[in-house]
Amino acid sequence: MDQPLQQRQPLRPWLAASTTLALGIGLTVLVHRGGSAPRPVASPALNPDTPPSSVTALGRLEPVGAVITVAPPAASPGGAPTRLRQLLVEEGDRVESGSVIAVLDSLPRLEAAVQESEAQLRLAEARLAVAAADQRREELVQQARVERLEAEFRTARLEENRHQSLFVNGAVSASLRDAKRLDRETVGAQLAEARALLLRSQAPAGVPEAGGLDVAAARRQRDQAGATLVRVLAEREDSLVRAPISGRILSVLSRPGEALDSEGVVQMGRTDAMQVVAEVYQSDVPRVRLGAPVTITSTALGQSLEGRVSRIGALVKRQTLINTDPSANNDSRVVEVRALLTPASSRRAAALTNLQVTARIRTASATVSSSPTPCCSIAWPAAPTPRPSPGWSRARA
Repeated sequence: MDQPLQQRQPLRPWLAASTTLALGIGLTVLVHRGGSAPRPVASPALNPDTPPSSVTALGRLEPVGAVITVAPPAASPGGAPTRLRQLLVEEGDRVESGSVIAVLDSLPRLEAAVQESEAQLRLAEARLAVAAADQRREELVQQARVERLEAEFRTARLEENRHQSLFVNGAVSASLRDAKRLDRETVGAQLAEARALLLRSQAPAGVPEAGGLDVAAARRQRDQAGATLVRVLAEREDSLVRAPISGRILSVLSRPGEALDSEGVVQMGRTDAMQVVAEVYQSDVPRVRLGAPVTITSTALGQSLEGRVSRIGALVKRQTLINTDPSANNDSRVVEVRALLTPASSRRAAALTNLQVTARIRTASATVSSSPTPCCSIAWPAAPTPRPSPGWSRARA
């Protein structure tokens, strides 16, 4: 029994040497074929020095230029409350700038006032025409009087000169000569007066007494009637509610028969160009840049909308959009960032004004290199050189 055990003992060193040799050969082949051992790659998301690639914020969709509330004047000229008489549009209608969208109850009264003012203006113009005709007739009479007095003045001057010659020759008395001189002076005074009256009647239109006092008074009455008509026309225009811009009716705030207040009649906006107003946390605003791409998502949208940042607000305000997450901070300080949607996205969002959405704004660090950055290298140990054991040598011998 002892002899077989002694013959098996030399096999154990031989097996150990064979195993060591096989491991060394395998490691050598692996190093030569792979070139280098694989290195672990550091994930950018796990690197605390790498900033996030985007800024996410709650936002709302609205037309470019915001939503406009169209309202009439606060009250009628008499102080009575303004009521809506007729509404000419409904929600979703598209209107052009300047078109009438509603009529107030003061329109019939103001229409009658316009007709009355027009009649007063026509009456004043007729009186002015009569006064001008009378003045023209008087002017012709005055012109004829001036011509008659000029002829009389020439005759009186000739008579004065003839009697002066007769007086020098002793043919007439001094009293007769003086009488002829007085006649010439009287006719001259009458001629000067007639010429002054004629000159005043022919004064330019800018002079207050142009055409005479009657014509001036009639002209002032005509101007007053015209000013009254302009005022009444402006009041009638206020009774017609017109669209200030071209756009779509988003909401109807008042119906016929209701008294109008500060809420207005309708709300409208330019839905052909939509934008998203995102409430970005004040700490994330420095990472937002103009022109940055924006992706808008919501459960009400079939697919995401696209746009670019067009304006960054300059006022920090309280958050108005509330997150449904109960653990979220709903009293944050935010800055409004506006992003203009692409034409295709604007068409899809035209009927979703004030929809709450989530805006993801890509920042400058969003472009990350596709090649991994090694964080460390592993130095694999050199393959050991197998050495034959004494037992293996003895067993081989």
